Amino acid sequence: IPWTIAQQFGDSKFAQLSGARIVRIAVHPSVQSMGYGSRAVELLYRFYNGEMVSLDNPGDDEGSEDEDSKGEDDGETEDDSDDDNNGKSPKASGIRAEKLAPRKELPPLLLPLTEVEAPRLDWIGTSFGLTLSLHKFWSRAGMQMLYLRQTKNELTGEHSSIMVRALPRTSGVNDTWLDAFVNDTRRRLIALLGGPFRDMSIRLAISVLEKMSETKTIADRSGNASGKIGADELGFLMTPHDMKRLELYGRNLCDHHLVTDLLPTVARLYFTGRFGEDFKLSSVQSAILCGIGVQNRDVDSLTKELGLPSNQVLAMFNKAVRKISIAMYNVVEDKEKESLLGGEQRLKAQEAVDRMGDVASKTLEEDAKEAAEDAIRQLNNYGEKALPPEIAHDASLMQYAIKGSDAQWDNALGGREVTETGTVSIRSVRDKRKSVDVEDVEKEGKMEHRNKKTKKKKSRRQ
Repeated sequence: IPWTIAQQFGDSKFAQLSGARIVRIAVHPSVQSMGYGSRAVELLYRFYNGEMVSLDNPGDDEGSEDEDSKGEDDGETEDDSDDDNNGKSPKASGIRAEKLAPRKELPPLLLPLTEVEAPRLDWIGTSFGLTLSLHKFWSRAGMQMLYLRQTKNELTGEHSSIMVRALPRTSGVNDTWLDAFVNDTRRRLIALLGGPFRDMSIRLAISVLEKMSETKTIADRSGNASGKIGADELGFLMTPHDMKRLELYGRNLCDHHLVTDLLPTVARLYFTGRFGEDFKLSSVQSAILCGIGVQNRDVDSLTKELGLPSNQVLAMFNKAVRKISIAMYNVVEDKEKESLLGGEQRLKAQEAVDRMGDVASKTLEEDAKEAAEDAIRQLNNYGEKALPPEIAHDASLMQYAIKGSDAQWDNALGGREVTETGTVSIRSVRDKRKSVDVEDVEKEGKMEHRNKKTKKKKSRRQ
């Protein structure tokens, strides 16, 4: 085991760890499949991991030993007395002269594990020909698969496998190396299921993959391809057209042959846990996805092995693809939500605005537009009274003022077209001027004559 694992992972430090290999488990045929083998493996693990604790009183053992020794001494004296009474003193030497009696200091054949000091080990493992029943047995014992031989055994026709369980309590070594090795083994197994392991039973393949998916992901040893997939990585693996095809098949708008080229990528993402820990498919859906997407099998071979009709297999496969399509779109939507201000980013932006003090929250254009609307509204409501006095009393500016309110303009323009000249007449809001008579003309003439005389006198004085 140490040499094979060190060669497979290129890690020579594994050979420096100490371990024990379970070669055989002997159980009487009449009590097989009753849990005795699993119990024996569990007790062996607890022994090597330093979990065996004695609950017996040590004083009781000493008392029983003393009684046994007394009984042995009494037996010896009785034997000696019998020999003396018979009067036989054997003169023969050798085996005839030997007395058959229990020995006092003979070591016991079996001891309780609580009285035996366990050796310091880092792992406990086993190696066997991979079958579904044996894999389930060793998986229940806590073993994890680290190696599967690509070629079959010539005698048994099975792939040799190695399963290991860490012993972190006695060794004191961090057991993250086991999870890192399992994640790497899972990634390599998924890639090889379409080649050397293509003929493996679908039940055995899905059993191995599901057991490996229970391990923790070690980010620093599993590389960048660990954890939930992001939108950037998903965009590198799947184009928008690919995701659209998956969506169409999930909605029964196209045939499954249209998404056949995408199934290896989709299956690899699912079985490596890239859709998150909460995303799970049913056992049948996982088996169908493994057979079609990983092992590159056709639907007919799956129907024979699973014992299901082809229409039911395609229906379950369609549901699996629909779930995966929805999960991919959720990844893209989460990326878009992150680009929006929300959560901590929104709070930071709000704090920055609060620190700006009296700075207006509106832009210059918005402020100018709002002020113009207020000025026009006041002008329409109050007319010339709303104007400042410096503008209202300036005749040179007021001659350009547009007369009429909005209601008057609407009445003037409503229901008719503007002429080509572009002029529209409306009723004036001012009081009509009185008619000019002859007296007014004479008064104006006299005023002009007086003004001329005053100007001439001023010029003469100068």
